[in-house]
Order: sequence, then C-alpha cells, then structure tokens
Amino acid sequence: MGKQKVVIVGAGGMVGASTAYALALRSVVEEIVLIDRSEDMAWGQAADINDAMGLDRSVSVRPGTYDDIATDDIVVISAGAPQQPGQTRMELLGVNVGIMRDIIQNIMKNGAQPYLVVVSNPVDVMTYVALKESGLPKNRVMGTGTTLDTSRLKSLIADGLGVNSRDVDAYILGEHGDSSFSTIETAQIGEIPLREYPGYTDELVENVEQKIRDRAYKIIETKKSTYFAIGFVVSKIVSALRQSTSTIYPVCSLVEGEYGLENVVLGLPSMINDEGVKILAGYPLTDREREALHASAGVVAEAISTL
Repeated sequence: MGKQKVVIVGAGGMVGASTAYALALRSVVEEIVLIDRSEDMAWGQAADINDAMGLDRSVSVRPGTYDDIATDDIVVISAGAPQQPGQTRMELLGVNVGIMRDIIQNIMKNGAQPYLVVVSNPVDVMTYVALKESGLPKNRVMGTGTTLDTSRLKSLIADGLGVNSRDVDAYILGEHGDSSFSTIETAQIGEIPLREYPGYTDELVENVEQKIRDRAYKIIETKKSTYFAIGFVVSKIVSALRQSTSTIYPVCSLVEGEYGLENVVLGLPSMINDEGVKILAGYPLTDREREALHASAGVVAEAISTL
C-alpha cells in the first residue's frame, strides 16, 4: 500500500505532538517522522510516543529531517505562531506566511511530490500559500478548513439530542474563522430533518454559529491553546487520504469555479481519497448559506490579496 509514512512539520508544538499521538494510537500509518526546529524536541516527542507504543506496537515514530520526505508521503504542517487569548486567526497572517514559505521551500527542495495537509493558521490563507509556493497539483494540497468547526457543531447537536454525532449531518463552512457559517437549515439526524427530530427545540441551535466560533476562544482562554481535537481531526483526514473510496470532510482547497467562486481557499464539502482532494461541487445551499459563503470567501480573498 502507498503512503505508509506521515511527516509532521512543527512536531514540537502541542498541535503537532497531538497529531502524532492520534495517528499512532489509531495506527493510521506504519511510520511517523517528526520535524521541528528544535531537534531535541522532535526526539523527545518521538521517544515519548514510542514508549506508549511499547505495549501495542504497530507504528514507528522517529525524529527526522526534510530529506526524509518522499513522493506520496503525507506531510502535515502545524508549525507557526500559535493563537493567543483574544487574538483572531487572521492576526497570525503576518508572521506565519513567512514561516510557511520557508517550510514549503524545504519540503520541495529534493523534488518529491508529497500530499500536504496544512494546519497552521489562518489555515485558509496558509493553504493558498502552500499551494502556490509548492507548485503541486491542487488535489495534493489541502488544509483542515472547517472540519474541526464541523466536529464541534456535530458534538453540540448530538449532546443536545442524545444521539451519536456520526448520525448528525451538518457542516460549518467557509473561512476557519469569524466569517464561518452553518448549514443548520438543512441539517439532519440520520434521514430526519433536524427540526422534526424528537426533542428538538429552537434553543438548541440559537446563536449556534457564534457558539461554535467562540468555543476555540474560550478553550484558549482556559488552557492557552487547542490541540487534542485538531490532532484527532488531522488523523481522520490522513486516514481518508489512504483509502481508495472517498470520505467527505469540509477541508479547504483551491476553489476554481465551484459555487461561483474563483482563486480562493476555504472550507467546503470535499471528497478525500488516495488521489487527494476534490471539492464536492453542487452541495445544496440555501440562499442564506450561499450569501454567507460568498461573504466568507471575500474575507479570505482580501487576506490573500495582501500576500
């Protein structure tokens, strides 16, 4: 089977380390290579995770360098300045764009053709930078987009109704930030419209989009950063990249005509498989959702125009 190796750039941080740990616990791949500007930190994270694998070893985790990256490897990029309490993701743009460009140059220096999964914020703009700087085909470059936001929405609804979150069909789409929006109008539990499901009340979804946006800020206020949830999300995206059949997640990738948008990156329902990512064109949006999508795309496009 192809793509047996995942390389994590920025593994010394909590997001990178949590991603490595989730990948190892779930045995998504056989080998995980950790890269960090601190070689000691990369070694320490690898050693700690490998110690956990001693009781159930199916994955090798080791420190490495950019020279370890080969064609068809999956490279997860989590390096960059973290979001601080009270700070928006877009406010990270100035410092993180330079870091991203440097990382991409190092990833591509040996001519390998990997798959890139961008986690660094603001993830939509960072994914655009990674695509343009790498020169890779667009199906090989994606960001986590609004997958974590969607997971938060599904959890909120599932907890409110006492159902399994896997049965909740609803998305957060658009920018992974303050202009995101939900598909709550067309949400379903199984095949039952959300508003017709037993136990549903309007209070359940009141201000739901703001609740989802605020959740990360509240977590950052209490524990300085978020990492467990995004680490698990990345492990699911990587797992999807290793399958021949498609899994749909709202990752972000380059939009070229879909939904009437051009040359922008933002979270949309997308098919992910071992050939990469493809935006699911034609996902049904209400008039409100389509208007919100275009407004959110404008926010991201404005940020891209400053690069």
